[in-house]
Amino acid sequence: MKVLAFTLILAAAFAIVEIPIRPVHETPEEKYAHFKRLQILKQLSAGTTDVELTNYQTAQYYGPVQIGTPPQNFLVVFDTGSSNLWVPSRSCTSIACMRHNRYNHTASSTYTANGKAISIEYGSGGVSGYLSQDVVTWGGIKVPNITFGEMTSLVGTSFVVSKFDGILGMAWQAISADNVPPVYQSMFKLGVLPSDSFAFYLTATDNAAGSALTLGGFNPSYTKGDWHYFTLIQDTYWRISIDSISVNGVKIAATGIQGIVDSGTTALVGDKKIVDLINAKIPTVSQTCANLSKLPVVTVTIGGVNYPLTGTNYVIQVTSDGQTECDNGWMGMDFPEQLKNVVILGDLFIRTYYAHFDYAGNRVGFSTAV
Repeated sequence: MKVLAFTLILAAAFAIVEIPIRPVHETPEEKYAHFKRLQILKQLSAGTTDVELTNYQTAQYYGPVQIGTPPQNFLVVFDTGSSNLWVPSRSCTSIACMRHNRYNHTASSTYTANGKAISIEYGSGGVSGYLSQDVVTWGGIKVPNITFGEMTSLVGTSFVVSKFDGILGMAWQAISADNVPPVYQSMFKLGVLPSDSFAFYLTATDNAAGSALTLGGFNPSYTKGDWHYFTLIQDTYWRISIDSISVNGVKIAATGIQGIVDSGTTALVGDKKIVDLINAKIPTVSQTCANLSKLPVVTVTIGGVNYPLTGTNYVIQVTSDGQTECDNGWMGMDFPEQLKNVVILGDLFIRTYYAHFDYAGNRVGFSTAV
């Protein structure tokens, strides 16, 4: 991105182009509306902090945090589908722990013991250990007295092969294990961020640079469309109502659907009975990616706003050893009763639509990503 920007600057310096300027006549009301929109954009982007995320095969997006004094480095998934921060403990000696950075509380002068047992279950496995307290540095901002999980057991193959060390949850405290306050809420209380909100921009190309988590608002350079916001159903997950889901313009599901916007889920995972209806209209995805352009458009309608997903948007593409393989990103699961009629709008959706998570407004917004 920096190279491209520099190239454009050079081109502008050596080429003089005359562009005719035509007057635009605005009413006083239109001028005021335009002024207010610019003010909102400035407020939401001023003083924000971008945390660079690593994109690993468009399946894992993770970034850095530091814990302790002196700081110990960790790579974590910033997960809007959970609310706790945890990292492996030095006392954990399983393969899953040994392959990752482990927290050594004896090496930190700001560590405070807690010791209460904690366990968290994810779709990909479970972790357990005990609570500890220390300073967490995130996006260059030091947040003192953070309670987090120092995990002594990581169960599941996904934790063995993952590129990240731990998870930093960014959902609401209501679903936090042991009611531990989420790190972001503690960070905002320091008064160093302009807005109690954050945004995810995820690149869509394998291992591409440029993915970012913006703390304190959103970054206008990551979007090319208008914003539309939707009120949360409850302060637990980032959970919203979905009007309907259509395939090539034909509604296949339109009653009581809810969406959870989850940066920690790669695919579009939903209640099996809903996803089965979607997949019945989608031809088999070519493993060699040959038929992406022929796949139907799946449109998720939220609050009267259509969010179309083409085959390129909803197909998972993984490149290994120079060869790219494709698979359908719509996946059905037998959800528990509390997730009945839910569709998880994971990274495939967020890559297409830049997502702004607004704690203060109890809402989440989307705008077409660049």
